[in-house]
Amino acid sequence: MKKIETDLLDCYILEPQRFGDERGYFESVTKEQLKELGFNDIFQVSNSKSGKGIVRGLHFQKDPYCQAKVVRCHRGAVLDVVVDIRKDSKTYGKWISVELTPENGRMLYVPRGFAHGFVALKEDTLFEYYVDNKYMPRMEGGILWNDPELGINWDEIFKTYGIKEPVLSGKDQVRCTLDECDTVFYRIPRRFLVTGITGQLGYDVVRELHERGEYDIYAPTSKEMDITNREQVMSIIKDYKPDVIIHCAAWTKVDAAQTDGREACEQVNVEGTKNIVDASIEVGAKIMYMSSDYVFDGTKDGLYTEEDIPNPKNVYGETKYKGEEEVRRNPNHFITRISWVFGINGNNFIKTMLKLSDSHKELTVVDDQVGSPTYTVDLAKLLVEMSYTDKYGTYNVNNEGYCSWAEFAKYIMESNGKKTKIKPVTTEEYYAGKDMSTIAYRPRNSKLDKTKLVENGFELLPSWMDATDRYCEELVRARVLKK
Repeated sequence: MKKIETDLLDCYILEPQRFGDERGYFESVTKEQLKELGFNDIFQVSNSKSGKGIVRGLHFQKDPYCQAKVVRCHRGAVLDVVVDIRKDSKTYGKWISVELTPENGRMLYVPRGFAHGFVALKEDTLFEYYVDNKYMPRMEGGILWNDPELGINWDEIFKTYGIKEPVLSGKDQVRCTLDECDTVFYRIPRRFLVTGITGQLGYDVVRELHERGEYDIYAPTSKEMDITNREQVMSIIKDYKPDVIIHCAAWTKVDAAQTDGREACEQVNVEGTKNIVDASIEVGAKIMYMSSDYVFDGTKDGLYTEEDIPNPKNVYGETKYKGEEEVRRNPNHFITRISWVFGINGNNFIKTMLKLSDSHKELTVVDDQVGSPTYTVDLAKLLVEMSYTDKYGTYNVNNEGYCSWAEFAKYIMESNGKKTKIKPVTTEEYYAGKDMSTIAYRPRNSKLDKTKLVENGFELLPSWMDATDRYCEELVRARVLKK
């Protein structure tokens, strides 16, 4: 494949080699060739049909769903127009046009951070797009096709190709100019530092960053960066200089924190978080922190909002709230209060229930603690999306819907075809005869209100039942669970 540079950085005209005879020709492009250009992977192939004079554009998708594209014309002809809108690019605000036809066989590689459009030059023009990220309607954006500051010579283009009157959608006629656009792209990739890579959430956050095409990621293990070692944390973060720190590392042994683990829990969840926050402020990084429903006492009637006053009743909840207070010292912070977490990379309630179902005909599960499970795959998607914004603050985040632990367990059994029966009991009945001084208090009501997510333009996570089904399918794929 021949790669031809254009006047825009990282944007290339591609000419696949054709092998032909009197019957026609054959040509191909490999994923490896596209990857060398910066194209992540083929996520979707789309086609559009247009009549002569139809203008589509100038379009883009906002981060973290920004798309790189490889485009070509299969029938008719188009004049493709792209604009570099990456703030740190030497060709920011510049544009080029390239004629694409089946005869010339050309393709155009449009990097992430470009606005893209075209005008159809013939009737029944068929245009094809290969994109490397999913289509998200709520994340679509664009700039005005005839923005005078860009200086695209549309009048000359229309005259050259015999187009009397361009035809645009209503939406494309009223888009903002580049100067008015509040979406910012950069050529140099963001740097992400993720703690807790060996845990459920940290693992899925890194997976999601890779899915979004991010590759400048440092995710140290606790051996590589002990967050309780202030000197080490400051040195590593000052050296790496991340743009975003997603702090997933935590002490999560809730019962142990009440006894022998109290000091370790304080060290990790409070002192460790303090070290991370101080380093984030030092390098000017955003920080994202995972808190817990355990910051509340669970005695409220109805849903807990972000404005409700925390009142933790166990050591773990106390340390997570103290961690919140540390994080708020960095004005560029996100705090997400999550609950009942499950993911592929670690132990959790679903795995425990499925394992016990192999040896138990009946299981006793509490039915008076109500909340929402949280699938780390879904949470990671939201965290990455948040990290691209400046909508800082505290958010309640978990999968939609509410259930008790017993209802959760019953759904796990039924949806996986298990015969084990679930016996609902009260918390008092479950812990009867046990030394309660060694057991952490559990909130009875952990129902969190997520209105703030919607008000700030974020999507609610799917239902906990849908999340459970997808997670169990993931367990099957990972050969943890047999179907």
